[in-house]
Amino acid sequence: MHRQIFYSFFKILITMKKVISIHLAGKMFQIEEDAYTYLNNVLSGQWKKQELEAQVAERLEQKLNSSKTVVTYPDVVDALYQLGFSAAEYQSATSTLREKRLYRQTKNKMIGGVCMGLSEYFDIDPVILRVLFAVALFLGMGFLLYIILWIIVPKAPKTLTV
Repeated sequence: MHRQIFYSFFKILITMKKVISIHLAGKMFQIEEDAYTYLNNVLSGQWKKQELEAQVAERLEQKLNSSKTVVTYPDVVDALYQLGFSAAEYQSATSTLREKRLYRQTKNKMIGGVCMGLSEYFDIDPVILRVLFAVALFLGMGFLLYIILWIIVPKAPKTLTV
């Protein structure tokens, strides 16, 4: 698995990509075309687009320095993940670099993050899983199942690196 991740990462490094210039929250960025496509798709469906653009621009500026002047796809994905986009969205964006894993999510959790993690893994609404666990609780098996999953399923890393 590590070899596959290294190979995918190395392949990304050696391929030439088209770079375009964009304005994001009034700031100029040089960004790879695939990173722009992903960012544009995410931003186009947002209600408070200007606020999100400003936050994304701030995160992307932190990733740039004198030796790194172009925003890459992993930069965009990581910036969006830091802003609270679900691991399922992050997962789909980086599916070529990592395999899908089940984690307890610390963001948007109610108790232990089990339902949120399961919902992101199976790409369903966490409310549905919470209702199912509540029904299972009244049937006598929900509490034990939740505790077992809480113990077994690992906590999501603070930041997922590409």
